[in-house]
Amino acid sequence: MRLRPRFWIPIAVLATLIYLLVDVIPPDSLTEVTMHICKRRIQRYAVEHNALPSSLSETREIPNAYNSTKDAWGHEIVYTVDPNGIVTLTSLGKDNKPGGTGKNADMVGIYPSRQPDGKWSDEFVEWTKEPSSDR
Repeated sequence: MRLRPRFWIPIAVLATLIYLLVDVIPPDSLTEVTMHICKRRIQRYAVEHNALPSSLSETREIPNAYNSTKDAWGHEIVYTVDPNGIVTLTSLGKDNKPGGTGKNADMVGIYPSRQPDGKWSDEFVEWTKEPSSDR
C-alpha cells in the first residue's frame, strides 16, 4: 500500500513543530520562563497558606502553563528565602555549578514576597533582579 502525498503533509508539519520547540528555544529563555512560573506558583501558595512554601515541590501547578521546576538543562531551580521574605530563584547553568560563563553562567531572579504594607505580593510582582540580567 502506497501512502498518498496528502498523508505526508500533516507528518511534515508535526515534525517541523517538534523541531522548532526543541531546537529553537534558547536554554536561557526557557529557564527564564520556568523561573517566572515558579515565582507565580510561590506567590499563589503564600496567599493560599499565609506562608511561603518550604520547597517548590509544595506549590501547585498552574493550569495551561509550563510548570517545570527544572532549568533547561534538567537541574532543579534553587529556591531560597531570606529572613525578610526576599525570594531568590537560581539556575546554576548547564554545568550545575556556581559561577561560570556562557551557558554555565548562573541565572538569578530576586523578588519581594511581601509588599511594604506586609501583604503578600501578587504572583506578577516585579523582580528586583531579573533572571535575564545575568545574560
